[in-house]
This record gives sequence, C-alpha cells and structure tokens, in this order.
Amino acid sequence: MNSLWIPAVPRQSVLQASATLFGSLPRLSRAQLAASRCLPATERRLQLPYFVETFRWERIRPLLPLQLSTLGEPLTWSGRVCRSYYQWLGSDDLPTSAEVLRLDEFDLLLRLFDFSPWRAYFAQRFRSQYGPPPFDPLSLGLSMFLAHYQSWDWERLVQELRSPARGRDYCVRLGFDPSDLPVPSTFRMAFGQTQLDWLTACQDSLAQGLMNYQLIPTHSTFPGDPLELGVSVSTDCQLIASRSRMICRHQVAACSQPAGKRACPARQAGKDGCACDTPACQDHCRFAAWRDPLAAYVYYSGSNQPGRTNPNASKENKEPSLPHGKHHFGYKSKAFNIVDDRLS
Repeated sequence: MNSLWIPAVPRQSVLQASATLFGSLPRLSRAQLAASRCLPATERRLQLPYFVETFRWERIRPLLPLQLSTLGEPLTWSGRVCRSYYQWLGSDDLPTSAEVLRLDEFDLLLRLFDFSPWRAYFAQRFRSQYGPPPFDPLSLGLSMFLAHYQSWDWERLVQELRSPARGRDYCVRLGFDPSDLPVPSTFRMAFGQTQLDWLTACQDSLAQGLMNYQLIPTHSTFPGDPLELGVSVSTDCQLIASRSRMICRHQVAACSQPAGKRACPARQAGKDGCACDTPACQDHCRFAAWRDPLAAYVYYSGSNQPGRTNPNASKENKEPSLPHGKHHFGYKSKAFNIVDDRLS
C-alpha cells in the first residue's frame, strides 16, 4: 500500500485567464455567413480568419495546463496521506498535432486541464482523518467520469485499469499505482457517497473555465448583434422511459405519499380513480408507480409541423396522414446548447 502526501492548496474561486488566448476569432459579416451556409461546419471553420492558427496544437501546448476554479463553498482540502495522487502530468507524449488525433475527448481533457481544484468537491465525503490511507478522492472522482464517458460499470472500469493495453496510461493520468488499484466495491461505495451537487459543481467549474478562456461565448456571435446581447441557445429534448410500468396515466407525485395526504387526480378528471381507503393504499396509491413518483404520461405526436391553428401553418390543404405518435410514461430531459455562429 502506498503512502503519498497530498498537500493542502488554497481554494481558487476566481480564475484570471488570458482573454486573448482564444479570443482572437473575428465575427463573420452577414454576407460571409450567408455565402457559407451551404458548407458543412467543419469546412466553414477553416475559412474563418485565425481559426487554424488559434487552435494549432503547437500553439496551445506551451500554454497548458488550462486552469479551473473551485466554485461554491466546499470544504478546503487540508492535506492528507493517500494511496493515490492525481497530478497534471503535462503533454510531453503529444509533441505534434498528429499525436492528438489518436486521443478521445476524455484523454484530451486530462491533458488540457489541471483538475486539482476539484479535489475539494470529492473530499467532502471524508469525515475523519483516522484510519488507513484512502485513495485520492480526485482519482476516484475522475474515474467515475471516465466510467460514465465510456458507459462502463465498475467491474469493467477496474478491468480497463488493469488492462495491459490502455490501463497503464489511465493509471498514470488518474494518479493510481497499477499494483495498488481500487476494487469495484470501492468505486461503488465512493459513488454512492458522492452527492449530485458535487458532480454539478464540477460541470459548472469546467463550463466556467471554458468561458474564461472564451472557448464558450459569453455574448452573441451572430453578425450585426451588439456585444451586450446574450448568447444564442438551442434546446434538445429527449424522452426517457421510467423503470416502472404505468398503471394510471393520471399519476402525480402526491400519489406516492402516505394516505391522507393525497387527492385522486383521476377522479378530479372525471374517471373512476381510486378512493385510497384500503390497506393496499396505506403507503401509496395501489395504482401508482411509486418507484417513479415524478414520472408523467404524455402522448408524443412525433411531428415538428405546426398545427392548423398555428399562424405558421401552411395554407395548402393537405390530406391528413395517419398518426405516428406514441404513448410515453417517464421523464423529459432538456439540454440547452450554446450556439457559436462563427463555428456552427
């Protein structure tokens, strides 16, 4: 078992990044944007002045690592002996742009950013300085992100860390000793003790870092828009099925609460519903999918065309088509994407 001292570091809540590092990309004129609309985004970017020069690996590499801030109010890391130790190791193994192309996005991020400020987030599950040396909480936290990125379970994660093909590189970048690796139950326990707010704070820290380096725009990049105008945002929605089977389509969250605290929404809608006056409804309504209390029923029409009462509807009289929608019981995930009109 290793015993590595990880020193205390001050919490950096404000990051002062170079505004000129990636901020030299100009905005296109309306004529240039209109003329290049028919081109794929990958080709249009090459026509943007200074794009190739700005993102050449040989230009970026001397400026690494890109710094991140510790947002929020996590406990300060006060130093501790651990069995592993994550540190940013540089990019000496990537001397040219050709070498970068062999990396996936996760491997590239490990070389671009120093994630040490995130140690304070994952260390919040520690309640005592006693006991045997634990693994570096940041080593475990970054491993969780790796498993999520690769869609691995904990057994597969450990198997990949022990792999002779890629395991050594993962261990080096995450701070593990290949001869002293966590077992699947260690990752499972660490993840179970990791609060969602800590993971969200990591995501916010990365997004804030990208904005500080102007890799994510903080104002509109559309031709002619004033600089004080906000960014363009597009939404992407996804329907996610619940793990429970729907019995009553009028279910609401209150249906999963104890008796006496709920009214029947089905009866309020004029249906038979449930009186919830039997022992089977003591803890929750017997018709409720109580494992998914926030799940809801919707009918997804499967069409992005405006309805006939919509002012944007076509005046042409089209023959009605067969319905191709579907019934859905579960959740709706909505992602907001920031649009950079120079690069998209």
